[in-house]
Amino acid sequence: MTWHTFTLNRAERAERENELQMAFDLCFTAAAGPDDMALLARDQGAGDRRYYASPVMGAWAANLLEQYGATPCAAPQGGEGLTLLVGHQGCVDWLLGD
Repeated sequence: MTWHTFTLNRAERAERENELQMAFDLCFTAAAGPDDMALLARDQGAGDRRYYASPVMGAWAANLLEQYGATPCAAPQGGEGLTLLVGHQGCVDWLLGD
């Protein structure tokens, strides 16, 4: 399975970010919160934010990812600036292979 990514610009974030997080939270809850399911984000320049959905998140939230125009990608690099939005904090390093 593959990671997916999409970006929201500053205006889109202001308008849709709370809705986005609640929708992905619902998917996480519906899946009974598996350790390998996560939505991560990293701020970009000019107020943009790039989101990364783990492969399991992609399986449970395929319609949401399509709605946001997500595309397949490699797993994000861990480290500074990467924020867990949905998932288990203790599993991020394991999930990214760090």
